[in-house]
Amino acid sequence: MAEPSKKRKGSSSRSQRHSEAQETQIPSSVSSSSMFSSEEQRIRYTNLFSSHSIIDPKFIDMDFFSNENFECIQAFQNSNLIPFMSLKLSVYSELVKAFYSNLKIQESTLISEVFGIKMVIDKSLFYDLTHYLVKVYHLNVH
Repeated sequence: MAEPSKKRKGSSSRSQRHSEAQETQIPSSVSSSSMFSSEEQRIRYTNLFSSHSIIDPKFIDMDFFSNENFECIQAFQNSNLIPFMSLKLSVYSELVKAFYSNLKIQESTLISEVFGIKMVIDKSLFYDLTHYLVKVYHLNVH
């Protein structure tokens, strides 16, 4: 499902790339209706989001970027974003759609709720998350 940020001539087919980031289904024992705290949330999801597809995740192909001279790479490295932008993890498309169906933006802060869990994402949390992922996945930061 994941594909590098830059396609190359002779790159592998979509089915071969699929193994890099797997779409994972929510276990059938978990009711999809339990993702929502209100009937309004469930209706918005059903009417506006449930039938949409999730775009394949993107990641940075550092082999490609190491041979090129992109000015943004140094900024990404200085911010420790390369490990985060290079992750190839499972994707739960139903949870992604539920997150976006409940998303509100207030004063540069993302606020959403899934399974009754309120998520508040601001700049400092994003920064902390990237550093946490570096530690947990033992990712190299240049």
